[in-house]
Amino acid sequence: MNKKNDIKRINIRLPEYIQDWYKEQGKKYSVPYSNYMAMLLTEIYEKDREKEIVQELNQTMKQLKEMSGDVTAKEMKKQVEQLKEMVREIENKQPTETVD
Repeated sequence: MNKKNDIKRINIRLPEYIQDWYKEQGKKYSVPYSNYMAMLLTEIYEKDREKEIVQELNQTMKQLKEMSGDVTAKEMKKQVEQLKEMVREIENKQPTETVD
């Protein structure tokens, strides 16, 4: 198993009424309460991680906008096409080597 996916057992102390509540919730899903707790903790982690990824994406998009100025996607596509055309012209001007 991959180190990042190793499952660890943890011990936590909870007031009895909280433990009872988790037991009731686990019964609703037909799972042990510890599995239900693990599911909730995993959901919280995934939501927080998703927020971090969205923030990173937003930051990257801001940086791209700063670097490229206020360029629309249509203008960027046009510039890429022009760049491709320039590369094609350069490739066509290069003499090809022939093997005798």
